[in-house]
Amino acid sequence: MKKILITLFTICIAQTFAAKATPEQWIAKANGVLKEQPRISSKYIYPGLEPSSVFEASAILDSATKEYPYRIDMWLGQVQLFGEINECGMQSKFFDKINTLLKTKKDKCELSGGRKIDDAEKLLEKEFTIVIRKYFDLEYDSCFEIMSRQMYKYLPNSVEALNFLSIHYMLQKNDSALALLERANKIAPTDCIVLSNLALYYERKGDTKKEDEYKKKQDLFCKEK
Repeated sequence: MKKILITLFTICIAQTFAAKATPEQWIAKANGVLKEQPRISSKYIYPGLEPSSVFEASAILDSATKEYPYRIDMWLGQVQLFGEINECGMQSKFFDKINTLLKTKKDKCELSGGRKIDDAEKLLEKEFTIVIRKYFDLEYDSCFEIMSRQMYKYLPNSVEALNFLSIHYMLQKNDSALALLERANKIAPTDCIVLSNLALYYERKGDTKKEDEYKKKQDLFCKEK
């Protein structure tokens, strides 16, 4: 009987919290359960979050987004949480939810402090870029591919998206990289990363004429001032 009463009391407290909590209180509660542990990559040791605490915090945010479904920053919090344990499948799931909300309910969506989202594509590009660069640096090729493909699916005219997916193809020695790089170069003719990757592509193909062409463009547009 005592155990039943304790369980009912716990449920009651949780329901009371859910009924009264603001988004910021939900976020604080999620942050409160996070615990760090040393994590090892192929290059270095760094502080990371315990997987169990990530899932616990995620469950809290899941409850929070049921109460506040249009708070995009809480959905982005889920992306960040699972990035701590390199769960790109879960990150992809939450990016899908964010993209759907921004496409269908953009007028209701907001960030912390009630800030409205003026440019949904710019927000997505920024958040995808953070995630993808991390996987590139950690040499997590499978996650780099998953996230790059998803970013390109949602943002086919983003120079960042085109460049990331082209890098995946270049790593695979797949000539599909060229069409993506040429599209990116057409959109942003002076983008230094795109020019560098075009030069690298033609270097690997042994086309010195084209390689020199893009290296000259790099010299023209990308000199340090």
